[in-house]
Amino acid sequence: MATRVRETERKYEPAGTGGGLLAGVPGVTVVGGGDVLLDAVYHDTADLRLAQSGVTLRRRSGGTDAGWHLKLPVGRDARDEVRAKGTKDAKRVPKELSDLVLGLTRGEPLAPVAHIRTKRKRWELLDGEGHVAAEMVEDDVIAQTLGENEEVKAWREVEVELVHGGGEVFEVVERHLGRPSTAPAKLVRLLGERIPKRPKASDRITKYVQEQARQIRRQDIRVRQDADDAVHQMRVASRRVRSVLQAYKGSRGLKEELRWLGEVLGEARDLEVLREHLEQEIEALPPELVLGNVRQRLVETFAPREQEARTKVLEALRSKRYFALLNRLETTRVRPVKPKKRLGKTKRRVQRASEDDGKTLHDVRKAAKRTRYAAEAADKQKLARRMKKLTKVLGEHQDSVVARRELRAMGVQSHMDGDNAFTYGLLYGCELRRAEKAEESLRRKV
Repeated sequence: MATRVRETERKYEPAGTGGGLLAGVPGVTVVGGGDVLLDAVYHDTADLRLAQSGVTLRRRSGGTDAGWHLKLPVGRDARDEVRAKGTKDAKRVPKELSDLVLGLTRGEPLAPVAHIRTKRKRWELLDGEGHVAAEMVEDDVIAQTLGENEEVKAWREVEVELVHGGGEVFEVVERHLGRPSTAPAKLVRLLGERIPKRPKASDRITKYVQEQARQIRRQDIRVRQDADDAVHQMRVASRRVRSVLQAYKGSRGLKEELRWLGEVLGEARDLEVLREHLEQEIEALPPELVLGNVRQRLVETFAPREQEARTKVLEALRSKRYFALLNRLETTRVRPVKPKKRLGKTKRRVQRASEDDGKTLHDVRKAAKRTRYAAEAADKQKLARRMKKLTKVLGEHQDSVVARRELRAMGVQSHMDGDNAFTYGLLYGCELRRAEKAEESLRRKV
């Protein structure tokens, strides 16, 4: 069973005995100073796909947290570390960790790429109340690449990792140790130029697409962890890329693959949003108006469908089709041919859809979303904000349509089971009014 911890740390250039430099600093008590030997073997694909994305996977012995560690960047100073116990075969990566990085490895085997030995001296920094605010370590590192062209490097570094303290700990430390070091993580420092760099875009539109591709890869790991809002963020990123490709005549095949991914993610996301909305609406009702087995029926209705939808998402994210899509996204270039003209054409789609009696408000919403994301890519923020407001109102209307359909079905089933269906009818009326408000607002916006 894997466990996850959040690490927040900064590196500093060593300038003597680390703990001693903070001895006597007001508000800080330094204790410890014992040595520990750490031995870690880092795993990656042959072309270093994990390192390219700032992810490290290692098997470490020594210290209090020996075992497998998967480190995932989440911010400037923060990383999530997912820990798993070692397997009988010390060289085999635990499946629970290798599965999390499938979106990066795409099925390529993981093998040892580096061996890093560290002699660590460790101190605890206590606050005025005697609590451990942070941990400070001074590392003597000997690092060796593995493979055909082996290379050995050695260096020293100081790290301060928050335990119970906040950013004020870094402020105190930096008044005495100076600014944080720009040195990268140990593995990156060792591998250096061996880590392949992704090509940079030469134009704004392609840069936007590349950023959304990075977001898809970032959320891929979070979706596999079942992290909050991950499916939604991944779905939005895929929609943004598809909208730009639609606006600027991108690859038809890639657009179809992004449509497929969006539909798979959409089913899971829509069920989650609808269930949470109905739960909130039920909680907002006076208790005397919640008649029958409403809450339990809500669980029984949505739980199996949400589980099935999540299973479909994970199956899709393990498929060769998805891996091929990720590969294509990394090499996609958009030709911004006449961007002003293309954006104007996309914008006019919204007006035409709103004036066409054969189009639904959902069709207008899809056209507005395409325009919003295409405008974002072209840095037309005023248009993007306008379309965002429009899609928000249209989204309220569409959510109401879906909610009413579900409420009617639950109400009918409740009646057939001999349960009281009053509350479903009441909620249906609330959703109908929600749609009417959206339509009233739309008359002023379109």
